[in-house]
Amino acid sequence: MNAQSQSDSQKDLPRLLVDIVSDPVCPWCYVGFKAFQHARDQIADEYHVLPRVRAYQLNPDTPSEGADRVAYYAKKFPDEKQRAEMVLQLKAAAVGAGFTFDPLGPTHLPNTRKAHQIIRLAHFDGAQERVTDKIFNAYWDDGADIGDDDVLIKIADDAGLDAANARRDLSQPLSINQVLAEAEAFRRAGVSGVPTFIVNERDGFSGALPPARLAEALRQAASQASVPASPQENGAAG
Repeated sequence: MNAQSQSDSQKDLPRLLVDIVSDPVCPWCYVGFKAFQHARDQIADEYHVLPRVRAYQLNPDTPSEGADRVAYYAKKFPDEKQRAEMVLQLKAAAVGAGFTFDPLGPTHLPNTRKAHQIIRLAHFDGAQERVTDKIFNAYWDDGADIGDDDVLIKIADDAGLDAANARRDLSQPLSINQVLAEAEAFRRAGVSGVPTFIVNERDGFSGALPPARLAEALRQAASQASVPASPQENGAAG
């Protein structure tokens, strides 16, 4: 079945809006995003799944120029054995989600506000999932500084966004404030760990679950949550 036929066949299915609250520098968010893509495929005959990637900053106080990631995590997790165990857990979880990556690869910790602006902007061009994929890949696989304007503009351009518009958006106070407000709203709502998945704007759960367990968790949440207005109707960014 081609993409158009699949899209047509899903029109009569119940709509499942899934907000994915995440941060590009969170390794578990990378795993969770990949797992979600597989989980969505597993329930594609049951639901028309509409993902929206929402802003959250694990380290909102990171300087605009970024910080030394190695030093940051050594301070946050001083137990070297604990850090090594986390790396093994992340690698195993990634394999379970159908990919591999090195959690120790990036040495720079950027402020992710600008990355979230590009992700939010991409929602309105229907390219949000593509842009999110590219930002995750750029940071975790290529070690790119996703707090840098030029890096983000290239990602946006490669994903099909208008590069000039993306550059303007990064400096727009409205765009900046929207991202900061969204991230803070999730924090105030009680989100303390990411990725967090919120189904139909009601029921949610946290954690980078394996695809099969994530698919089942989405089914269970869908059975308890009513379908909200469409993203276009309520004006939320995806």
